[in-house]
Amino acid sequence: MVLTTATPVLQAEESLRVPLASQATLLDIARAGDRIVTVGEYGHILFSDDRGDSWLQARVPTRQMLTAVHFSNDRRGWAVGHDGLILATVDKGANWVIQRDGLADQQLINRRHVERLEQRDAELKQQLLNAGTTAERAGMQAQLEQLALDREDAEWQLQQPVHTPPLLDIFFIDDLRGIATGAFNTLLRTSDGGESWQSGSERLPNPEAYHLNAVTGSAEGELWIAAEAGLLFHSLDAGDSWRALPSPQKASWFGITRAPLSGRLLAFGLRGSLYGSDDGGLSWTAVASENQRTLSGGGYLTESYVLLAGSVGTLLLSVDGGTSFKRQLLERRVNLSSVLWVGERLIAVGQGGVHLANGPGERP
Repeated sequence: MVLTTATPVLQAEESLRVPLASQATLLDIARAGDRIVTVGEYGHILFSDDRGDSWLQARVPTRQMLTAVHFSNDRRGWAVGHDGLILATVDKGANWVIQRDGLADQQLINRRHVERLEQRDAELKQQLLNAGTTAERAGMQAQLEQLALDREDAEWQLQQPVHTPPLLDIFFIDDLRGIATGAFNTLLRTSDGGESWQSGSERLPNPEAYHLNAVTGSAEGELWIAAEAGLLFHSLDAGDSWRALPSPQKASWFGITRAPLSGRLLAFGLRGSLYGSDDGGLSWTAVASENQRTLSGGGYLTESYVLLAGSVGTLLLSVDGGTSFKRQLLERRVNLSSVLWVGERLIAVGQGGVHLANGPGERP
């Protein structure tokens, strides 16, 4: 379903510029070349050009919670958040525009649902006129009565404030092809750099509509999704089709990351669960980490270095490609959502904003 004619619903309120924005809750962090960009509550997007010593607020046209950020190159990036919102930047995260108004798209979906029900009603009434037997007429009359109830519900929904699930992660294969995932099986795809987005939810074998918490992929177009209830999904064709992967647990996954060369996958989540796969997700092996605290974000920094973040100040570091990890605790025991390693410094974000910690030497 392509949604390109929706009327904007979101109010164009710029994110407030406040002196303590770097201490507000932040949910994701990424690199745009030599710049660091982080996103979080109140539509805050901040960037640093000095390895986290100081932060500037970007110009952002929303005050909605932003949950994830991703850059396909040094300048082009996207952020996602509540109300199905997608933002885009072409200047390394200094200025952002709304690419997708999720409320407007949902309103358009609701309106088209009413139109389909009206069309079905007209078709059934015509069939009723041509029905040849009493049984056929009775069956069609029953369908019309049910359809009337469905139309009443759908028309009532149109009059209510519109709601749509939050988006939780975003990944771009290249500058044009991207995928965003979210709550209640929300899956969106673009092939034009985000100028238009198509729903791909119906392609996933996820009948219970579990949350799609994280997505990663390769430059060749393979994609992996980590989801609620231990679900894992894989696509070989940039999201045209999906299959469920075997999963080593039923607890929720909150992140998935891929080594850039070897393709080794790491999936992580609730209660410190951490598993690796060297065959594209067909089989998984537990990875030792001496940690039982929930892991929320992070990923591969190089082929060898992996850094993960989690609750109560938890940081996990691997220098062997994700085969083993050592735990480091942030001095402030706050819940962390993601982390980067820049120079000799770890830059974590989460509860309380930006947190700096010493890394174990200069990162290669």
